[in-house]
Amino acid sequence: MRRLRLLFGWPGPVWVFPAAGAVQATASFLATRDVVGSDYVTWSAVATSWHESLWIPGSLLAGVAAALGATYFPRASPVAAALRPRVGGGLFLVHGLALALWLCLGHTLGLAPAHLAAAREATAGALAPQDVLVGLAGVTTLAVLGFCAGAAVRHWVIAPAVAVLAFAVMGLPNEPLFMPIGLLLPVRQWTPSSPRFETNPATAAFAVVASIGICLLAASLASWAASRGSVHRQGRRLVTWLAVLGALTAIAFAWRPALTVVDRPVPRLCQQVDGAEVCLHAANQPAMARTVDVVARLRVAGLAPMLHRVTDVAVSDHDTARAGEALVNLDPSPRDRRFLATTIPDQVALQVSEAVTLGGCLRPGQTAESYDAATVLYARVLELAGFEELAGAFGPAEPSPEARKLTTMDAEQIGAFVQTNQELISSCRLSAVLG
Repeated sequence: MRRLRLLFGWPGPVWVFPAAGAVQATASFLATRDVVGSDYVTWSAVATSWHESLWIPGSLLAGVAAALGATYFPRASPVAAALRPRVGGGLFLVHGLALALWLCLGHTLGLAPAHLAAAREATAGALAPQDVLVGLAGVTTLAVLGFCAGAAVRHWVIAPAVAVLAFAVMGLPNEPLFMPIGLLLPVRQWTPSSPRFETNPATAAFAVVASIGICLLAASLASWAASRGSVHRQGRRLVTWLAVLGALTAIAFAWRPALTVVDRPVPRLCQQVDGAEVCLHAANQPAMARTVDVVARLRVAGLAPMLHRVTDVAVSDHDTARAGEALVNLDPSPRDRRFLATTIPDQVALQVSEAVTLGGCLRPGQTAESYDAATVLYARVLELAGFEELAGAFGPAEPSPEARKLTTMDAEQIGAFVQTNQELISSCRLSAVLG
């Protein structure tokens, strides 16, 4: 009975910890609503949501946990007096873990709609257990850290400070220099999920070990602060756990492993379209028909002589497109809906036409005239393929007099022009023939 009361946050009201779990469920659902509302749901997007969606909700939960820690153990509390180390550390750790349990439950419930959508719509892959481990370990770490910080300071002002600090620290892995911090906290990288990759199992195991060490350090620190540093043995325990955290951090920065690995075997689907081949990852099967349609329209618009293969980057074993090939990166859930290319057809049209007409212009040393001419060709192909809005947004406002003749060509003339000048287009030297 006593353990059950501790699970509900005794001596506080029995509804506080469950309410915190409900808030976490709401926050997790709001953080993943783009996944649920995406064009189609992939298991890779759902799996990474277990930890990558915690940047803002995780910062808030750390602040809430700190507020609860300060509320449960205020300055007038009996634990403000000197405590025996084992009693103090165990007391803070038990309450922190009880809160973490409710928050983990809330996080799981908040992600339930995304899992249901993936179960209905996903065409390949499955939920990776290592992503679940990283997410739950991260929630536990943030909850115990926040709660123990609040119990140590015993003032409400610690809550916003902890939230801001957690927000800042979880943003650091975006910088390559601080990427190993992602081994200690849930948020690892801000790159869109790809069905080609899965979380490295070794890094997931490291995250669980780090979570245990951080939680024990937080409880020891709170107990030491509550004893006002008067217990010598508690100080030694604190130093021990600080050394453990320091060792884990040093290992993370020295190790610097790949956070993701290729999920083999990589399933692919290929389809022929008017002499060209389209290959996508099996997880992107819902986009195949639309991709094939766009590729056919682009070939009819004049790119047929130079467009022979379209490959999904999720199945490609090379980063640079080969001759006659265009690489496409499909994102069924664009991060920013203000962008024009938010639909699958728009993404394919932009990426394929850009790869064929502007690919050579990305190399250094190209002239502005050649780039302007290639951009006019790029916009004209989009327009002839039926993407007038994209052509108007990405085409040049005032094409040069030499390149203006491209704007009046029809699809047959564009095709003949591309057939004749393939080498010049590939090397971004169109100004030589238009000048």
